[in-house]
Amino acid sequence: MDHAQALLTKVYDAYNRQDFAAFSAYLTLDVDWPNQLQGGRVVGHDAVAAQWRETAKSIQVDLAPVTFALEPDGRIAVNVNQVVRNLGGQIWSDSCVRHLFTLDGGMIARLDVEPLDGGT
Repeated sequence: MDHAQALLTKVYDAYNRQDFAAFSAYLTLDVDWPNQLQGGRVVGHDAVAAQWRETAKSIQVDLAPVTFALEPDGRIAVNVNQVVRNLGGQIWSDSCVRHLFTLDGGMIARLDVEPLDGGT
């Protein structure tokens, strides 16, 4: 679990710096990722990169991991404080979500996102 937590901490850091090159280095080539703006899912580096660019045109999302836990099915659950701002810096939402990561060979193969009750 320590290795997974260290890996995911690097992923969140790269995400918050908006460093897609560093972020994508932790993803499998066929990564399966949720499209939270439009719904559905995107698969692969190119699709995740396109989604990243599209999201950056309208909002900024800052993610702060709070807790890490190993799920019975082997996924890593991370409870995250998620702050969404418009491009002017105004906060649109400040909530808590659960990210469920599936790892493969020490890389992220899939992310699922669930709401958490009691978000701020």
